[in-house]
Amino acid sequence: MLKYLCGAAVLALSVTTASAADLALKAAPVAPVSFTWTGCYVGGHLGGVVSDDRTISSIGTTVDFSSSGFVGGGQIGCNYQFAPNWLVGAEGRAAWSSLSNHHAGSVRFPALGNLIVPSQFGLENDFLASATARLGYVYAERWLLYVRGGTAWTREKIDDAFIAPVAGVLTDPGATVTRTGWTAGAGVEWAFAQHWSANVEYNYHDFGTKGPILLTSPVNSVTVSNLKDTIHAGTVGVNYHF
Repeated sequence: MLKYLCGAAVLALSVTTASAADLALKAAPVAPVSFTWTGCYVGGHLGGVVSDDRTISSIGTTVDFSSSGFVGGGQIGCNYQFAPNWLVGAEGRAAWSSLSNHHAGSVRFPALGNLIVPSQFGLENDFLASATARLGYVYAERWLLYVRGGTAWTREKIDDAFIAPVAGVLTDPGATVTRTGWTAGAGVEWAFAQHWSANVEYNYHDFGTKGPILLTSPVNSVTVSNLKDTIHAGTVGVNYHF
């Protein structure tokens, strides 16, 4: 009998110990996964763009004009978080743009006694890119407020269509120019998952004044004395952090 009682006690003690261990494991709190902005990322963005431009034609006529469109592209960058709520980083962007504007102009022909004929001037910005540094402040671990600044590029397609006064045919001299300027902007980013974040930002691009710009065609050539180009961009984006 004593033998059976000892065996039952050992069995009960084993079951009680195992149950206590199971309860301890189940009660152990799960540590929250912290988020850090340190690392690299890749993502995409889309939004709207507005350009403010000024042309000075070969006859000295100044025309201010504006156009709007869409922009969409990708970005890649890296961040380093320190101190502990500050962040420095760098980012490269490249995007397609639908900016396009056409307005009335005029062309002068010195060889024909300074004859002036009406024209249709066109400007397209079909590419927008930048390489910038970022400085940010981290709030509540997953929110980032930042400013950026650096170098910007755009590709301009310029043309000036008119009826050639001698040949009497439509001619459309043009040129494609890549412009370099500067950009500055600001934004806010939210890390909504361990490897994902979304952002909203505004960027200003200034490409200065360029001229003279020679537009050519098989029939005629036209010189644009000066072209000033600035672009405002507002975008939303998503990044994957790795």
